[in-house]
Amino acid sequence: MKEMKSHIHQSLSTRLGLEILFVVVLVFSLSLGFLYWQSRNIIRQEAIDEASHVLDNTSLRVKGFMLEIETATRNIIWLVNLHHDKDSLLKLSHRIVANHPNTNGCSITMEPDFFPEDSYGFSAYSVRLGTSSDGQKDSVATVREAEYDYYNKVWYKTPRQKRAACWVDPFDDFNEGTLSNPEWIASYCVPLYDRHEKFVGVISTDLSLKKLAETVNAEHPYENSYFMMLGPDGHYFVHPDTTKLLKQTIFTGMDPRVHTDVVALGYEMTNGRTGHMEVNLDGKSDIVLYHPLEGTEWSIALVCPSNELLRGYNSLNYILLPLLIIGLLLLVMGCHRIVKHFIQPLGLLAAELRQIGHGDYDKPLPLSERTDLIGQLQNTFCLMRRRISKHIKDAEQTKQETEQRTKELEKATLLARQASEQKTQFMQDMSHQIRTPLNIVHGFAQVLRGNGESIPDDEKQQIAETMYVQTNTLDYMVSKLLIASFVESRQTINTADTVRCNEVAREAFENAGTLMSHTAEMHLDSHVDDQLTITTNRHHLLIVLTELLANALHFTPEGSVTMRIEASADAVHFIIEDTGPGIPSDKSDFIFEKFTKLDMFTEGLGLGLFLCRRVVMLMDGTLTLDPHYTNGSRFVVSLPISVY
Repeated sequence: MKEMKSHIHQSLSTRLGLEILFVVVLVFSLSLGFLYWQSRNIIRQEAIDEASHVLDNTSLRVKGFMLEIETATRNIIWLVNLHHDKDSLLKLSHRIVANHPNTNGCSITMEPDFFPEDSYGFSAYSVRLGTSSDGQKDSVATVREAEYDYYNKVWYKTPRQKRAACWVDPFDDFNEGTLSNPEWIASYCVPLYDRHEKFVGVISTDLSLKKLAETVNAEHPYENSYFMMLGPDGHYFVHPDTTKLLKQTIFTGMDPRVHTDVVALGYEMTNGRTGHMEVNLDGKSDIVLYHPLEGTEWSIALVCPSNELLRGYNSLNYILLPLLIIGLLLLVMGCHRIVKHFIQPLGLLAAELRQIGHGDYDKPLPLSERTDLIGQLQNTFCLMRRRISKHIKDAEQTKQETEQRTKELEKATLLARQASEQKTQFMQDMSHQIRTPLNIVHGFAQVLRGNGESIPDDEKQQIAETMYVQTNTLDYMVSKLLIASFVESRQTINTADTVRCNEVAREAFENAGTLMSHTAEMHLDSHVDDQLTITTNRHHLLIVLTELLANALHFTPEGSVTMRIEASADAVHFIIEDTGPGIPSDKSDFIFEKFTKLDMFTEGLGLGLFLCRRVVMLMDGTLTLDPHYTNGSRFVVSLPISVY
């Protein structure tokens, strides 16, 4: 035994063979186990995905069937609103059933006071009776229902209370001795309103529960699988056991402590969730896939026996043992060939030296724990390569840091130069903008001072108006500069004012029209009530709206400027649009920067849009340029809404 151990310790090929065989067998076993685990998960997921696809197709088929009922009902509403006489209502009820073979009946029921002469109200009802005498299609009967308390029926009360179209859970509406449907039916009900939004009646179109079940069960994906459909309270609408339909719920007879899986499935489906569960139904293991039926409070599910759905998942166990035996045999053969290669380690070191000769220093080599000559050679080579690699990396890092600092200095120099040029341009522009109105005011003042008595009164009035406009312009520019210094030093502003949206818009409209001489048409289009208010800063909101309108008038010599006010669920939107030249898409962000103008020769300080966006931001709002508007420019100011 000692001699064998000594031989193994001294023989390089034997040591390599045993070590490689141990490592490879370990890796093979772990890899095969991981592959087995992954394969089972993939097969299981694919089986569930396939069943989900079947469930989705069935849901789409059912939804298409129901959508036909919904479309047929909605398409007749405008005719009902157009023709309110009894004969027309009877004809329209008959038309829905006759033209749509999937409907079982239709009732157009009006409120009792709609036809005052009928003390019990009026209801036009049509029902499909069965195959006609010619054998081609079903016959349809239409009657006027009298002295029938349909106002307390679920198909009439539900849409009236919800004030919206809806599907009513299946119910039995059969009355012995009347023209009514003997089958359980589900109804799509739409409330009717007159032009004053007063409720006047209901259109109810019936769908046979039997036809719904036939549509659901049209596809049979697995031998013992079936579909079921539940209502919002867990009642069965579709189930292969017809004794349970509408009489039992999924919770009937289920002890929560024993049938926790069935109870959990019931709560998942009745709460409108989507997913799949392993459930023990009727004493056998099933996988149930479920999701809500769009547009209703119902849920549809596909019940598949686990042994059928996961047949491929279970058969994987029979593949593992042969694969393991074959793999081990291949490993033994592979290790034999590997040992032959590993007894020539100098070839590997030579290859590594060639890589260094080509400039590849990054690939590290591990240190060897061997004490023989090969181990010493490998460790010496590894240390040499690490030192070379470290020196090269240090040199490259120093080079990169130098380049990065050079780029940062160049960028800082460029920004400083641009800031200096921008400051110079702004000072020149501001001087020009202020000097122009001052010169006008000064010139007219000299005229009035020198020979004011000889100037006609109408010219004096015109001169006074011009001086007034120019002083307003000066005041407006100074106000901009003051506001700029104010908003740049503030992080928040007071937003406690209660502001009426239409009122502040009208005031901004008047201010802009007074501030700017213009030829464009101005329109104010409000889609909100005069009582709509928001909590913000009234003074700054007025400045923003006035500035945006003044800009629009300035750049719209011909055409129109419109301010539109709209409201959404959580915000009010002030939309200012003009028919001017517009703003290029590549300048949409540039225009909001400080001291910037698209045309440096136009009037203005380049502060307007910058201040507007900054002020709106401080008021917890947004100012955006609509990129989809192509007839000019459209700016949208959105502020949080608060209704009192």
